[in-house]
Amino acid sequence: MLTVTAIGVACFPLIVVGAVVADVVRLRVRLPSVRVAAFLMQYALNDSAEILLAPILWIAAGFGTRLAAPPSVRRHERLQAWSIAVLARRAERLLGIRVELDEQTAAALEPGPVIVLCRHVNIVDASLPALLYQRLGYRTTGVIMAELLADPGLDLIYARTGSVFIARDNGPDARSLVAGLGNGADSRTALVIFPEGRLFRPDRRERSLARLRERDPDRARRLEDTTHVVPPRPGGVCALLDASPDADVVVMAHSGLDRYPTFRELARSVPLRDPVRMTAWRVAAADIPTGNEKRTAWLDDQWCRVDAWVDAQCALS
Repeated sequence: MLTVTAIGVACFPLIVVGAVVADVVRLRVRLPSVRVAAFLMQYALNDSAEILLAPILWIAAGFGTRLAAPPSVRRHERLQAWSIAVLARRAERLLGIRVELDEQTAAALEPGPVIVLCRHVNIVDASLPALLYQRLGYRTTGVIMAELLADPGLDLIYARTGSVFIARDNGPDARSLVAGLGNGADSRTALVIFPEGRLFRPDRRERSLARLRERDPDRARRLEDTTHVVPPRPGGVCALLDASPDADVVVMAHSGLDRYPTFRELARSVPLRDPVRMTAWRVAAADIPTGNEKRTAWLDDQWCRVDAWVDAQCALS
């Protein structure tokens, strides 16, 4: 990453010229190639800053002996918050990604601690819960797919702030790691998980429902009419609820990124003309059932509500 960033900085004028030519030849007057190149350059700079600062923070934490101590965690959180804020500003100015919240969302977010369940359709939405709670002064930790350990900045910083990286379908080991997120959660903590476990795609929804019809016909019937979500996986959510029994749940839904399932498809459309619309609602801890079977049914109901909200937004577009 450091090498790529150094080459990118040195060659950036040539990259911009090439991007301008490519856009002009294709009559793309809003210069999407230039915007995407600038955003990726910013991402590389952020990642390189995290890589270079990580060993300094490691030394400051007693040569790694006190990485989990509150002062060390706070230092890493400040670096994480800086990186998210910078990329959010660049995403808005360069890519046209604007987030609009409906009236009920602000009231639903606080107070903490909260467990945040968010829909997942695009790599961009992975940072939306952290961005919203960061602006409120909360610390956020979450469940991150192990594939993202390939990003050295994420690997070095996010694990040190308490997030966990889990392999897909890792069963009991994954649930144990997720349960550990609840350790030390306080009134300024948001624990983030994406219950679908992967990005929404229509074919993934169909495959997941087909497996449910074989294993759990009742769940399949509950989720049969959904069209915008993948059936949620209850294991991680139940582990978090067990680990933080006093935490309320905030369910987040968003619409506007569905038409860009990959970054490449999003890049072809920047700057985006329409905002990303978000809503959130809160479920009090006392209203969440106990027992995995009842919690699974409750989670399915929440995801049906997410699907209905997205469907209504699509009808308005």
